[in-house]
Amino acid sequence: MAHDLYARPPRPPDLGRVRLSRRALLGLGPTPVYRAEIDDQGVGEQVRAAWEREGHESLLRQLEPVAEVLADLASVGRGTRVLDVGAGDGNVALACARRGGEVAACDLAASMVERGRARCGPAVEWSVADAQELPHPDAAFDAVLSAFGAALAPRPEPTARELVRVVRPGGLVVMTAWIPRGLPGGLDKFAERLAPSSAGASSPSAWGIQAVARDRLAPLVDGLELRTRTVPLRFPDVDAAFDAVARTLPLDSSKHAELRPHFDALLRSSNDGVAGVEVPARYLIARGSRPET
Repeated sequence: MAHDLYARPPRPPDLGRVRLSRRALLGLGPTPVYRAEIDDQGVGEQVRAAWEREGHESLLRQLEPVAEVLADLASVGRGTRVLDVGAGDGNVALACARRGGEVAACDLAASMVERGRARCGPAVEWSVADAQELPHPDAAFDAVLSAFGAALAPRPEPTARELVRVVRPGGLVVMTAWIPRGLPGGLDKFAERLAPSSAGASSPSAWGIQAVARDRLAPLVDGLELRTRTVPLRFPDVDAAFDAVARTLPLDSSKHAELRPHFDALLRSSNDGVAGVEVPARYLIARGSRPET
């Protein structure tokens, strides 16, 4: 019997105490054995809580150019069935709808889904959903896209399988993640040290490392392409920049004072603004198609 690469895996057994691998110590994320002990529910709740907060609009509006890039790379046109995963308030969904796509969008945070519904209107069908277990049948879409959202899921391998499972054979999966250098991606490792539930979970910006993205996606897709791009993030001052970035992190706001010195250090090496803040934020795009057979 052929092995189904896209089927959901069985729950791992309780393997008890295990040692960290060299891979985990290098920051590439835990091994599958160690991942069995991650507090997935706790990490997922931290991610959800971060995006239930108010005040994300200033950052999300600046990410609209990324949505246009994804829609172009997926060749979205009239009648293309599209799923936007980890959709926020709908940047990618709207970009695809404007091209005539038949668009569904989902996000883990119910407040984001409500904002997305209000923003997109009837052009997009919305649902609350976890990228690690999408509520859609196999091969339901021509393209599955995610601008930074899917990368937030604590279990990258099940997430990758889900993205590919719900796209048709020959259909495209296109996703982005921040590169773990500079801002905002470089802040992940400091935030994770301040969030106990995230111990052992894969960092979202690990998806921004080409070797890691290739390991996760190449076994599942054909013609994997990895490319680096930048999007400018502009803020009137340092406080506004910190507030916009910090509120996206799965970290209680009581920890922000401890996070701020790390943010300031990263900003000093990446701020191109003469007056105010302008960061050329680097991200990785991964694009591949589900095999025909």
